[in-house]
Amino acid sequence: MAEIKGAIKDFITDEFVTDGADIADDTNLLEEEIIDSLGIFTLVSFVEDRFGVKVDPEEVNLDNFETLTAIESLVQGKLS
Repeated sequence: MAEIKGAIKDFITDEFVTDGADIADDTNLLEEEIIDSLGIFTLVSFVEDRFGVKVDPEEVNLDNFETLTAIESLVQGKLS
């Protein structure tokens, strides 16, 4: 769902991007230093509030929060 990815991208852009750079679906958010470990917890809170899902502690890992596509996949899995 493009709506999920769009909402996540908008949140990340508003909260973490300071230079106006565009984030591609496969941009590594950590390697590009767009978000850091504290930012992941901010992002988890947003995902839980916005989509009404619960992210388990073991799901808070690099694989699930590395890219927009990975985050969208996690949310979609939670919603289905």
